[in-house]
Amino acid sequence: MAMTINKPQIQQAQSAAQPEQKALTGPIGFIGAGKVGTALASLLHAGGVQVAAIAGRTQADGRRPRFAHALAEGLDKKVVSDIAGTVAKSSIVFLTVPDDAIEPLCKQIATSGGWRAGQGVVHCSGALPSSILQSAKDAGALVASFHPLQTFASLEAAIAHLPGSTFAIEGDPELVSQLDKFVELLGGNALHLHPGEKTLYHAAAAIASNYTVTLAALASELLVQEGIVPDRDAALHYLMPLLRGTVDNLDTLGLPTALTGPLARGDVGTVSRHLKALEGCAPELAHLYRHLARLTLPLAQEKGGLDNLDVARLREEIE
Repeated sequence: MAMTINKPQIQQAQSAAQPEQKALTGPIGFIGAGKVGTALASLLHAGGVQVAAIAGRTQADGRRPRFAHALAEGLDKKVVSDIAGTVAKSSIVFLTVPDDAIEPLCKQIATSGGWRAGQGVVHCSGALPSSILQSAKDAGALVASFHPLQTFASLEAAIAHLPGSTFAIEGDPELVSQLDKFVELLGGNALHLHPGEKTLYHAAAAIASNYTVTLAALASELLVQEGIVPDRDAALHYLMPLLRGTVDNLDTLGLPTALTGPLARGDVGTVSRHLKALEGCAPELAHLYRHLARLTLPLAQEKGGLDNLDVARLREEIE
């Protein structure tokens, strides 16, 4: 069944832009038919940027693009092209392909003589620097990386969540300046990085996003294992208001004030009972609980309200 994207989702980019803003520099093109490329193309087009062409990362993708139905609310399907056509028509080309495919694709286009002087070439990897686009730079192109600090579980989620996101950018200053305008158009925040900072930046993103999912899964499985709820979906249903409340607290109160729970209260007895129960049914989770508690205790101290005796007793319990 074809996916549809609601007009309000596409129009978030338009509402994020200043009313008097004119169409930005273009035309731009995308090679890569995934969620990020399709969402960026749709939202930037909705905000006034000319999208010249979109191609799959293989010729087969270019002939029968699986993303074409997703463009119905914004982009004309005539923008679908092949790789060579997309490069030729675009002043800035986004390589929105998996990380391992970026450098080989860039070299493939360079070998065929596709890149030209003054053209912008951008990849959207969070972990890799713009230097992997050296083959384009050797041809006279400007290069940069442009990573949305956001989670995209589906194309609809990408369309909904991209506006207002943080975008990590590094690369040639002239191109970075243009990408800053795209971030402004999307109502986002530009985070300028040095190339050597990309890996740790991306590790921080993985900890904040990916491992939140892991912790939710572990908590859900514990509830199922002990027969408290019938299945993982039911467990997650009960946990979601708590997770949303935690994120809201982080957003409105910040760190360390958002921290709640037994460590923040100095409740040694509750921590002790947690560990005893976990050691009886899930020893590996008891080990994880102790480790997370050791990392959390400094936050609890920073928040205030714990005296030296509370801290000493908690530390003894979680060691």
